[in-house]
Amino acid sequence: MGLFGKMFGSEPQYPDLSGDSDAAEKLAAIRSKLEKLAANVHDKMEVVPTDDGAYVFIGKPPKKFGIAWIEGGEVKSFKTMMEEHGMTNDQAIKFSNELREVYERHLGDKRFHAKIAEKDIVVTPSQPLENEVREVLSHLH
Repeated sequence: MGLFGKMFGSEPQYPDLSGDSDAAEKLAAIRSKLEKLAANVHDKMEVVPTDDGAYVFIGKPPKKFGIAWIEGGEVKSFKTMMEEHGMTNDQAIKFSNELREVYERHLGDKRFHAKIAEKDIVVTPSQPLENEVREVLSHLH
């Protein structure tokens, strides 16, 4: 990163995701759902591909972010799960803090660049990150 990148806080540049990688195959399987999500999200997206979908950090993790996930062909969000389960604000803050801690533990994981529906996204094909996010979200069900 050059001097101006450091001064003006530009985003890190990640290598392009290889089209023949396992992560690219997982994204291809849910491409239509990701494209629909990307069209509705005007913030940055970081996708953690899974065998049956993906977790999507939206915004600027670990500081200010939301999360959505694609599971069983459906797009779900933390907000809709809160409403479905009648979570209190305190419970929502607890889950958000847990997800923040999980994300921070994986800041050093390999990340890649990809495009979905003309939107630049970050792809983090990390099994440990996937497992920890799944564990936190399993308490919502």
